[in-house]
Amino acid sequence: MRGRLWLNLALALVVAALAAVAWFQPGKTPPPPQVKLTKLDPQTVKRIDFHPPRGAAFALVRDGKDWFIDSPRLRAQPFRVETLLELPGAASAAQFTLADNKDNGFGVDPPQARLRFDDTEIAFGLTNPVGLRRYVRVGDAVHLIDDRFYHHAASTWVAWVDRRVLPEGVTLTALDLPGLRLRREGTAWKISPEQPKASADAITMLIEEWQRAYAMDVEESTAVPADARALRLEWQGGALELAVAQDGDEWLLYRRDAPVRYRFSANQGKRLLEIEQTAPGAAQPTGATEPAASDEPDGEAAESSAPPASPPAAAP
Repeated sequence: MRGRLWLNLALALVVAALAAVAWFQPGKTPPPPQVKLTKLDPQTVKRIDFHPPRGAAFALVRDGKDWFIDSPRLRAQPFRVETLLELPGAASAAQFTLADNKDNGFGVDPPQARLRFDDTEIAFGLTNPVGLRRYVRVGDAVHLIDDRFYHHAASTWVAWVDRRVLPEGVTLTALDLPGLRLRREGTAWKISPEQPKASADAITMLIEEWQRAYAMDVEESTAVPADARALRLEWQGGALELAVAQDGDEWLLYRRDAPVRYRFSANQGKRLLEIEQTAPGAAQPTGATEPAASDEPDGEAAESSAPPASPPAAAP
């Protein structure tokens, strides 16, 4: 019995020794440290200048935790900016000198597109047919990196506009829609003209649709159509003037303060522009109440007991 115990201990020691050899791999040269494109800390970057192959140059600027297009002053897409900020620290699979760029085989002189992170410029060259990588120049060095960033560098300013209509975290206090006006007074909403078939839940749903409105696309637009109908959204400390027009089955929402328009589907447009009506005799949704009657004459505002869509938040 004691002999078997010693045998098991010996086998355990042998297994442990083999595992140590496999893990530490004695005699094998450790790989060299990974080369990064730059030493720039993305958290310190305040400005990104774009020089795309087509379209005018533009810039993104940091304002607190948010990023904006410099002109026109519009919020930039947060996730896309975060992805682009990975570029300065991207891994370099191979490094070359400008002397290696014979007959501009790397395509970096002149470059296909350029980005400048504060004072650090990154110029994009051609793709390498092996490994789906792209040549980029930083100073006098040329690097080969994964081709994940060129489409960002080559895009125009409108591609960076945030598809959210409203700033994140705002709480609406008033809406002027075509043929409909809503005003929040305390915890209730006043509607004009009155909507006797609109439940409190339906009113809340309309407010929430606007607060989270996210377009299918954002397009450059230099003029508002003559038949577009006016809209106005208000929140504490801010307001947005808009105009809406139909484009086939889709809806276009034009900003009055910038040359852009948001594109929405037919279903999105219906949810943003109409309050769902309760059929005569139908039960109200759970938790909903009929809008309370107003002291004003018929045709004026009627008051709903709908709570605000979300707790008030400071406008950015």
